[in-house]
Amino acid sequence: MRSTMRWPMLLAISPTLLGGCAMAGSNAACLHVRDYTKAEQAAAADELDRLGTASVMGRFMADYGALRDEARAACR
Repeated sequence: MRSTMRWPMLLAISPTLLGGCAMAGSNAACLHVRDYTKAEQAAAADELDRLGTASVMGRFMADYGALRDEARAACR
């Protein structure tokens, strides 16, 4: 897929992924955190490196990472 096609798709999907956590409410003690394969993680890291962490998507992903960490901590 051409890189010019990926970013609009990623931008369209990201609010849905990030917004899903907000819908759970504060009494959801243990949320499922999807596991990503090493290949998926590497591809995401490469894409984020090309964008830079100062980009809007870089900030979104940092927030998403923090939410994933909080969800994992709630399940311990």
